[in-house]
Amino acid sequence: MLGPKVITCTGYGGTGSSVVSDLLKEFSNVCSFGNFEFRFLHDPHGLRDLDYGIVQNNNRLTTSYHINNYIKYINFLSKSNVYPYENFFNKKFKKITNEYLRNIINIEWNGFFHQDVISDTSIKKFIYYLERFYQKKILGMKEGGAKIYGKIFNKKMYYSYPREKFYIETRKYLRNLINASNYDLKEYVIFDQLVPPNNTHHYLKYFDDLKIIVIDRDPRDLYLLNKCLWNEKWIPTENIHDYINWFKILREHQKFDQEDKKSVLRLPFEDFIYKYDQTVQKVCDFCCLKSIKHTNKYKYFDPKISKDNTNLKSKYSKYNIEIASIETELVEFCYNFLYK
Repeated sequence: MLGPKVITCTGYGGTGSSVVSDLLKEFSNVCSFGNFEFRFLHDPHGLRDLDYGIVQNNNRLTTSYHINNYIKYINFLSKSNVYPYENFFNKKFKKITNEYLRNIINIEWNGFFHQDVISDTSIKKFIYYLERFYQKKILGMKEGGAKIYGKIFNKKMYYSYPREKFYIETRKYLRNLINASNYDLKEYVIFDQLVPPNNTHHYLKYFDDLKIIVIDRDPRDLYLLNKCLWNEKWIPTENIHDYINWFKILREHQKFDQEDKKSVLRLPFEDFIYKYDQTVQKVCDFCCLKSIKHTNKYKYFDPKISKDNTNLKSKYSKYNIEIASIETELVEFCYNFLYK
């Protein structure tokens, strides 16, 4: 299926993946959607969860649960002003998703099961349990479901058993979305955070062609940036030992993941600053981009500006003890700034 060649940049949170989307925005034949994170594949209730629910953990009840979660999630993204997916995909995001779901769902009917009750509001739960109490304790029923609850609060239930067809239809689905995006008929399009930095071999099953560039950052700088500037609570910088363990464990997968080197390129954020020319060429070679198309050099990514957010330990000397711990425990992840 024809369309633009797809690139995505990703990282571990705060590690600077947007350097790639900014850099490639400077190429005349690349459409970059900037640093908006297209996380609908790997966020909770996203496409990866759908994959798990109807392929890896397929059974008569959980399949419906995961399909319903994906439908709710897509409906949320479709209506959200904070996550304007419809704007990026020419108002076709939900429409194309619905077509995809029709292609992978075998059967649908009205009903419910126990997980629906667990996930329901307190009032609906009360109605359900009141009816069940009445049925069992007053009427002495041993069989049968909650008729009143089921009649009032009917839901859609689904069953799907697509097996490998799931990946065929998913590739069509994502290609249809990509072709519907506002990519201005450019040869390439880059999305930020389409996939996570781990388990890339599985996410590549969802695409007919994808280049993944993973960006990591010096753990000392990430610690100091969050501790002194960002204060993001999903980074555990309150305790230096927690931070070190968190940083290390997040990257443990690198020892075991089997990656396709033709599809996945890993680069340190700092190389874009201190080895600019060589690194830009690496990106071009990996993505099959021609350097002649780099017509707006430094317009969106200027290494001289980004340099101020690197090698920060001298700027925040009061954290020297913490930095020393990082340099001891995470030495393999610390960038060599000697040539600065």
